[in-house]
Amino acid sequence: MYGQMENSDSGSNQRQSDPDCHHNDHLYLQSSDHPRAQIVALKLTRPNFMKWSGTVKITLRTKGKLAFNDGSCTKPSQDSLKFNQWIKCDSMVVSWLSNFMVQDLLEAFLYVNSAQELWNELIERFGESNGPLLCHLEKEISNLYQGGDSMAVHYTKMKRL
Repeated sequence: MYGQMENSDSGSNQRQSDPDCHHNDHLYLQSSDHPRAQIVALKLTRPNFMKWSGTVKITLRTKGKLAFNDGSCTKPSQDSLKFNQWIKCDSMVVSWLSNFMVQDLLEAFLYVNSAQELWNELIERFGESNGPLLCHLEKEISNLYQGGDSMAVHYTKMKRL
């Protein structure tokens, strides 16, 4: 039967055969998870942080890795059996985030120690309270007009900002 091993009492063999076993395990990496995986199509530039971060959060949530950004998947002690796997997964998330930044932004974040540190740095620099971003948004909003667009199209344009 699917998801069960015949004649096996081993928990690890059972986990390997059960595709649902890793559903909630933040430390599990799928075979398609690799450092150059294209998790989002949009590269981070200074003004598109809110859109980019929303896309990244959705993608990381589906991969079970958002907990590395928000700190809810805490780093185990060095003597823990899970320590090396945590380092591997956290490094994978850092790699994914780094791969989807324009080059001049990436260089400012090369020395972060964790996905959470990188995420917090990005929020601090480009998040909602960022003055230059707010100025850019105000300019975009002032240039937005409905013209011949339907209300739905105009509303969609406003929501994109």
